[in-house]
Amino acid sequence: MPDQETLPGTGRIPFNPLDHGLYRHLVDSDGVIVHGAWLRACAAGEFVGTCRQCGDYLIPARPDEVTSQRIDYEAACRRRQTITVVDGVRRLDGCGWRLIAAGGRTFARSSRRSERRDRR
Repeated sequence: MPDQETLPGTGRIPFNPLDHGLYRHLVDSDGVIVHGAWLRACAAGEFVGTCRQCGDYLIPARPDEVTSQRIDYEAACRRRQTITVVDGVRRLDGCGWRLIAAGGRTFARSSRRSERRDRR
């Protein structure tokens, strides 16, 4: 099988969650969501990024105004999680991952040792 031809672009590329997340035009340089751009994406029915679990698109929800000073943002993976029961066995399909930005603040940190900042 090593001599078998494959279609171009179908090679196995390792999934890197750091390559996914919100689109850059939705987040300012301080890591805060741009309210106007988010509302435009909601009104136009556009995606706001890609899922860090499966790589599919994120669908935005209308911002939730908690107080006059704080607005929470939420986006859900397009592959919603569904539960099916076949012959008494429960099975989960889909991703179901949600991005929640409380107060509009996004987090850009990683648990990878190579991505952490030096503590000296």
